[in-house]
Amino acid sequence: MKIGIKVSEAMTKDPVTISKEASLPSCARKMLSHNIGAMIIKEKEHLVGIITEKDIVEAAVAKELNVKKTKVKDIMTTFMITISPDADLSEAVGIMIRENVRRLPVVKENKLAGLLTVTDVLNEQPKLFEKLYDCFIGKKVRK
Repeated sequence: MKIGIKVSEAMTKDPVTISKEASLPSCARKMLSHNIGAMIIKEKEHLVGIITEKDIVEAAVAKELNVKKTKVKDIMTTFMITISPDADLSEAVGIMIRENVRRLPVVKENKLAGLLTVTDVLNEQPKLFEKLYDCFIGKKVRK
């Protein structure tokens, strides 16, 4: 069901980015200072990866990597599900639910155009809250 709102209308147009050569502590500090849970890694205008707070926790705690020596490129996700800025917001929500992701890099002509997050969707279309709640929170609560 199309809702008539394009991804470009809801997305974060200038997402926070970081170099793939940055250290994990500098990445974590930047996330904290911007109050965000993920950052885009790009080279020039091209998307090359994404790193989340979960990635950092897994690297630091679960994998016991040397955080000071580990770089963003060592743990970033390079295979990403993306969406076009011209796609309908309902399509983006469907992808987020199906793929169990909270963030979709927005790409146009192989260049990063923005980042669509669950928060962006909820700010734009509160009616979609129930679907997202069931996907990300409701399943965990019901277990």
